[in-house]
Amino acid sequence: MAYEPWKGAHRGSTGRRELEDLLVSFLVLVLLFSNFDPYAVPYSVVAVLTAFVFHELAHRWVARRYGYRAYYKRWDTGILLALLVGITTRLLTGTVWIFAALGAVQVYAPYAYDERETFGKIALAGPLVNIAVGAAALVTLRAVIPFTPLWWVVETTATVNLWLAFFNLLPFPPLDGSKVVRWNAGVWAVSIGVSYLLFRLL
Repeated sequence: MAYEPWKGAHRGSTGRRELEDLLVSFLVLVLLFSNFDPYAVPYSVVAVLTAFVFHELAHRWVARRYGYRAYYKRWDTGILLALLVGITTRLLTGTVWIFAALGAVQVYAPYAYDERETFGKIALAGPLVNIAVGAAALVTLRAVIPFTPLWWVVETTATVNLWLAFFNLLPFPPLDGSKVVRWNAGVWAVSIGVSYLLFRLL
């Protein structure tokens, strides 16, 4: 779910391939977050759309604002590993353990203003979207009748967004947090702290 700066030659047209990569990753995450339960799939669709697709598009949008070429590319090894871990843990424990590294936004950066700052801001964009969506879902949750279908949609959306925000802000490569903390430790600390506190409110 992180993004990766990439300084090789540009790979050419990516529109159709990027859409395919996003769709494959999206469907796998829907299965994982639904715990492979068909009844939970509708709730997971909204949650993964806001948490994953919006996250990756935020990386791409900020990168392009800096004038870089950027596109999402799935990681097939990560997808297979995620499915293997998910299916195995579902069979053994009844609960899916989620391995969320299914791909990343590749940033073609032939030049940079200040690499630490620009790459840090690109990395932060995804988790910030998750925090914003998660916070909005938390507020909405208080106004929805508990345990109705709409409540489950909003609750799942809040949970997935805030969990992914915290997970991606962990300061370990290749996660977004490693690039944010390299740029600005204070911004990183506030961001991961807010995501953790909001997640605890659930």
